[in-house]
This record gives sequence, structure tokens and C-alpha cells, in this order.
Amino acid sequence: LVSTARAAAPEPMESVEISAYLKIPGGGRYADLAIGKGAEIAEGSKVSLQWVLRRSNGYYVDGSVKMLSSKSGAVVTNPNFDETSNFLFTVGDGTAMPGVDAGVRGMRQGGKRRLVLPTKAAYTLPIDKSPGPLPDGYGPRRQIERELQRD
Repeated sequence: LVSTARAAAPEPMESVEISAYLKIPGGGRYADLAIGKGAEIAEGSKVSLQWVLRRSNGYYVDGSVKMLSSKSGAVVTNPNFDETSNFLFTVGDGTAMPGVDAGVRGMRQGGKRRLVLPTKAAYTLPIDKSPGPLPDGYGPRRQIERELQRD
């Protein structure tokens, strides 16, 4: 069976004014894209995080929502409605990279926040022992390792 229907081009990554970004203690910045209406995230909160790892030019690398990069942006191949690929952690327990742990504090359940974290403030060597979320693939992990090894 061959379908001639074309998938609609995905919307581009949401643009956020530079002035909207606030500093994260320990490095990085965040901007709220949507304010949630639920409980506020604090020390000890259990978090289910949908995440996307992008290069500084916006190119999709990996994430809990699987996509394929294309000229027009990223095309979702697995919308992850069942949350099986989400990164699950408890705020303050050390399983999330420090920038993610600090960056989700103060969010409200159901909110959407963009975190911009420098590689060296997010990951450690060896990459397989680094706090999460970590990309699944060999290629993305090697890219991060090369970046961490730069002077």
C-alpha cells in the first residue's frame, strides 16, 4: 500500500526573546513557554520530563519524542503519548544533570519550559555515568564526549 498523502510540515521551534531567558544557578538559562496550572515543582518532587536535545543551531539530536531531522525542521516519528521514553527523576536526588534539576524548580505541573545548558555544565565524562537525560544513540553520545574533551 502506497500513500500519496504528505505529512504537514512541522512548526518551527518556538522563538523566544533573549530578554525572556533567566539564569539557572550553576550555569545555563531558561524561559517559560507555557505556565502550568498544577503544583509547583520543588525539592523532592517527582518529575516526568519530555526532553529534546538540540545543537546550538536548532538541529534535532535526540529526545524522548523521537524525530527525524529534515530541511523544514524535525518530523515526529513517535509522539510518545505513553511517556515510556520520558526522563523520570526526583528533584534533588542527583539523577538529573544539575542544570535540569535547577531548571525545573519553580515550574508548575503541565508547564513547558526551554532550558539552554552549555554541554560542559550539563554532562560529565565518562558520558555513560553522567546524570540524565542522556541520548540513546552511540552517535549523539560520541558528539557530547568530543565536545567535553575540547579545551
